[in-house]
Amino acid sequence: MLVSVEADAVGLALDRDWMEEQADATHAYFEPRIDDMNVGAHVPGGAATVGYGLWALSLDKRPPDATTMAMVSYLLQIQGVARLKDRQGEENRKVSHGRWIASCRRAPMQASVVADTVLALMGIERYASQEQRARAAKARADADRWLDSVPLTSQQDRLWRLWGLHHLGGEETSKARVLKAVLAAQNKDGGWGETSELLSDTFSTGQTIFMLCDTGTALDDPAITSGRDFLLRTQQTDGSWKFVSHAIPAQQFFDNGDPHGKNQFISVAATAWATSALIQLMPQPE
Repeated sequence: MLVSVEADAVGLALDRDWMEEQADATHAYFEPRIDDMNVGAHVPGGAATVGYGLWALSLDKRPPDATTMAMVSYLLQIQGVARLKDRQGEENRKVSHGRWIASCRRAPMQASVVADTVLALMGIERYASQEQRARAAKARADADRWLDSVPLTSQQDRLWRLWGLHHLGGEETSKARVLKAVLAAQNKDGGWGETSELLSDTFSTGQTIFMLCDTGTALDDPAITSGRDFLLRTQQTDGSWKFVSHAIPAQQFFDNGDPHGKNQFISVAATAWATSALIQLMPQPE
């Protein structure tokens, strides 16, 4: 969906029926859970699932409704914990009160609590109802304090912190400091890896270029052009990019027809980030 929206911005044809189908599928997943979400009952994947869901709906410009209100209600109830039953007393909650936490970890897409938190904040900002605004403001203040203090130890941490500072607002000094850390993590081959211990990969590199461009880095910056060249070198002949999965499988594999076999799920995400990145470097329509 992100690729389609970005492609539309540079004049490529947007399949609006396809976009609507994706948003419909997202909405249909959450709508039967309205009553459960309103009381904080667990959604598989927790904050990350709901955060990505709200992002998908926003990409299709879906208006707020009872489903999005319930999704926001759920996020406001689980701030600080992976699920409500994990609460073990007020002192435990104070340690991480401002953050949101996915209930499972599957790197790189669900690798960062910073990412979980920024996704949740962006969804709440877009979809909180008038009645939810006061509670949302308190949640935002708690999250901002946590984000200001948490160490950024991975590229996912750094990227989502940068994106959050740009889209949700934050001090320019903080944004400049995070931007410097993002750029410093670039490898000699022009790409970026998930962590300093891992080699460059398409997911991290595509996401980094996209978020750098989106947050104001010049398109001819040497970091951007070096990253672009890494993506062009690593693209497969069929147009895709391959990312070798290193997450513990959570569901039984099924082949949906995309390339790369059991790596296809995360390779689709990597290809989407790489494509979205390259679209930023295309000429803008006059």
